[in-house]
Amino acid sequence: MATSRRKPGKSKLPVVVVIIAVVVVLAAAGFFVFAGGAGGKLADFGAKEQYVSPLTGQVYDEELPARPLIVSIDNVGDAIPQSWLSKTDLVYEFPVEGEQTRLQAIYYGQFPEEFGPIRSTRPYFVDLTREYKGVFLAHGWSPQAKEYLMSDVVPYINAMNSDCKFYRVDDKEAPHNSYIKWTEVKNKIDSSGWWGEKQDIRPFSFLSGGQLNEGEAAAELSFKYSAIDYKFTYDAETGKYTRTVFGKEYTDKETGEPITCSNVLVQKVKSSVLDEKGRLQIDMCAGGEAVLFTNGVAVKGTWARENLDSRTIFTDTEGNEFKLTPGNSWVEVVDQNCELSYK
Repeated sequence: MATSRRKPGKSKLPVVVVIIAVVVVLAAAGFFVFAGGAGGKLADFGAKEQYVSPLTGQVYDEELPARPLIVSIDNVGDAIPQSWLSKTDLVYEFPVEGEQTRLQAIYYGQFPEEFGPIRSTRPYFVDLTREYKGVFLAHGWSPQAKEYLMSDVVPYINAMNSDCKFYRVDDKEAPHNSYIKWTEVKNKIDSSGWWGEKQDIRPFSFLSGGQLNEGEAAAELSFKYSAIDYKFTYDAETGKYTRTVFGKEYTDKETGEPITCSNVLVQKVKSSVLDEKGRLQIDMCAGGEAVLFTNGVAVKGTWARENLDSRTIFTDTEGNEFKLTPGNSWVEVVDQNCELSYK
């Protein structure tokens, strides 16, 4: 069973009616009421406070932690299916050496009882952690990533130099079987004070009030590296995208259920070979083309990032920020070696 810190709040339609009535009364009486912005508190007028996730747009009954947790997840061979990807707020998929990909799973609204299979890091994974002001969890590192992490640019737990207890499961082969318990991670976060100060995480922009994006119809999108074929297919009944690999349904190891998401963001980058092992180098501030897939349509645009400590901003061709459907998202960071198509 997954262990959840908090649950999304229930429908607030009756509360909305009450709020409108109270606002009218207060306005008539000459009072003014202020509420927090996106990603902050909602005005509750005496009711229990609600909190909006900057990553999913979902409402929670408890305040979210100071930082998200970003976990480097294996995505090769025996590593699949992985555990508890169904509990993520965001998943980034990056190209790595060997024409493979690796996942960076971002947990913020809820944390499962364990994480895995955990794999090593690359410098651009650390860049992602800086963007979300997160705590980074990995098992291993490239030489470049080791030097980068040990400069203390982000709080991190790595099996190579941590006193946290990682373990290997029996139903997968090494190196695709490294796991760690949430209790172990949480104890390290608490003892290090990493959740002591609330971080200001810039929220995505979300659709609301029945809004829909205008764009080209796109019910299926495909990502092809030379050795890998991923697809996302939109289901109009659920409003979700389901992921497949080589035509096989991509599932959560722990639940057996298909992995789904509300949005697929494509972030196009250029990579270059960094060393004799074929490891890649990606400039995560270079900017480039972007495509948002949500509600069965494709919205074209661009992405930009001011510096490594700021958020990536996705905008359409008219300069308006992409509006995501509330819910979890997958971000596909694709380089020039990936063939993207949709229909």
